[in-house]
This record gives sequence, structure tokens and C-alpha cells, in this order.
Amino acid sequence: RGGDGRLVVCASSVTRPTQPRSLPLQATKQATFGAGCFWKPAEEMLKADGVIDTVAGYTGKPDATKAPNYDQVCFSRDWVEGVRVTYDDSKLSYTELLDIFFEAQEPKVGSRQYGSFIFPHDAEQEKAAKEWVATSSENNKRRDDGITPYFSVIEPLSKFYQAEGYHQRYWEKQRPRFAGIFALLMVSTGVFDQFIPMEYARDVQTFGSAAAIVLGLYQVLERQIDNKVVEL
Repeated sequence: RGGDGRLVVCASSVTRPTQPRSLPLQATKQATFGAGCFWKPAEEMLKADGVIDTVAGYTGKPDATKAPNYDQVCFSRDWVEGVRVTYDDSKLSYTELLDIFFEAQEPKVGSRQYGSFIFPHDAEQEKAAKEWVATSSENNKRRDDGITPYFSVIEPLSKFYQAEGYHQRYWEKQRPRFAGIFALLMVSTGVFDQFIPMEYARDVQTFGSAAAIVLGLYQVLERQIDNKVVEL
């Protein structure tokens, strides 16, 4: 307050609201494929530059009215294990994504659940998919295991249900778990006893055995706990 009684406010002491930092917009689009067991293809396609996200799920049943579970998919001849891909269209074209899908898929001949499918989201994707199959076939595109573009069936897009949580990022989660269980089992057998004081060796073995059992039980219980299936 100044000598004349007026209130003086220092500009430097006023806290101004922080302006949000502007982020570049991504030209995101989505694509859906049936690529065999969805665990590995979902992981492999996610590695591609321009792919933002992949989701393992169930699709290919046009008359579906409710979400299935994994057992229902396995014992049905209607469902396809699918992968929903979100990608940056400014970095990756749909045709390039089809090439990535072709190499990542692990289809089983004669199986709908594990078959090779392309589910176009619009007329543009459908046109590109048909041209890709035709062009790739003309160029004799073939994988080392004999898979060709003609293995891929183009079907209309139907409802896509995100699979249970334990199916998402499956190998990303399972590899360290399996490694941990293996290491704990090694501990429980006494392999590392030479590095442990003798008076603690038995306790360490017991801990390794118990911890391995707990991790194994978690693997089983996870399927019962993280089992929600939702429509995207």
C-alpha cells in the first residue's frame, strides 16, 4: 500500500495461469485385422513406426448382440481373433499397414478363429485392400512359410470387442513373469546356495519356492479377475 493509501500491486508478484502447451495433432485412423492368435501379431504391429496402439479382441460375427468371452470364441465357428490398430495416417498409409499385417500375421488354414482377415472401416480402405491383394499377387508376394495375400479374406467390418485384459500386451507381460518363475525355481533347488551364507540357504530356498507358487497362482487368478470384455 502506497503512502497515499492506494493499493500497489507488483506485476512480478502476480501469478499468471500457465498456458497449455500445444501438441501436434496426429492424423489417427483405425484398421482391423484377423491375424491368427492375436498375441504376437498385436505385439509385432505395435513395433511399426506410425502405429500408435493395438488392441486384441473378438470380431467377425455380424449378428453379435453381446460380448463373448474367450471360451465362447474358442468353441465357436463364427468369431475371429482380431487386432484393432490405431495408426498415424501422416506417417503410415493403409497400404503400408497391410504389408505390416501380412508379415506379422500367424494364420491357420481352415480356421476362422485364427484365420487371415481384412475388415475395412470404409470404402477407401476396402478399395485399397482389394488393390493390395491384386497387386501383391501379381508381384508373387509370398512369405517363406508359403503364405500369400490370397490367404487374406476381405470381409465387411462388424462389431469389435476388446478381449479380456490378460490378453492385452500378452507377451510383454508374460516374458518377465516366466523368467521370474524360472529364476525362483532355480533358487528353490539350491543352485545359488554357494553364494549364500549356509545359515540362510534353507530360508532362501523356501522363499524361492513360495514366491514361484504365488506367481503361478497369480497367472491362474488373473484370468478370473481381469476378464472384462467391452465393445469398442
